[in-house]
Amino acid sequence: MIIWDINLRLFHWILVILIILSIISAKFDNLFLHQFFGSMSLGLIMFRVFWGFFGPHYSRFKTFFYSPRELLLFLNGKKINYRGHNPLGSLSVFGFYIVILVLSVSGLFSSDDILFEGPLANLTPDLTKYWNRIHNIFHYVIYIFVSLHLLAIFFYQFVKKEKLINQMIDGKPRDNNFEDKPYKGNIIFIGFIFLLICLTLPPLLIML
Repeated sequence: MIIWDINLRLFHWILVILIILSIISAKFDNLFLHQFFGSMSLGLIMFRVFWGFFGPHYSRFKTFFYSPRELLLFLNGKKINYRGHNPLGSLSVFGFYIVILVLSVSGLFSSDDILFEGPLANLTPDLTKYWNRIHNIFHYVIYIFVSLHLLAIFFYQFVKKEKLINQMIDGKPRDNNFEDKPYKGNIIFIGFIFLLICLTLPPLLIML
């Protein structure tokens, strides 16, 4: 049984690579490459939104969207039913997506007024300094999210022995609490094509 489909796993690992490349290119002041990595990240978030509504069962947002009450019960140590992400983990995931979205969009409108100008900076020239400020603030925020994410993964992987890393590699659950939810039709193939489009279209538009 597969709970994390191949498209979801590709999304996850490609996003990891793009975040690393975005950070490295920014540190080396290669803003030309930085904008491409950022635009590809934006495309991936667009794919994830689509997949969160139309993908297989366990990729849909409804499977790990919890009410405030469920979150409080979880934080108080009360047992609640959840599949995949726990309530705190789901908040982290949604937070991650929002931060990447803000970074990607603000980068499109940013400019240093010297060597680099985002592909959409000319649309809001009077707001450039605000886009720059947002981008600079959120680039620190993503460091926090990455650090917390890694700590949580290592804790569950090596302390609680839940093998989250293995699960995100092969997509197979490590417990018997998951119901088998077979994929319908050719949704995986359609999702893969859409993933490729979302990944390649943004940088191609930048080059036009």
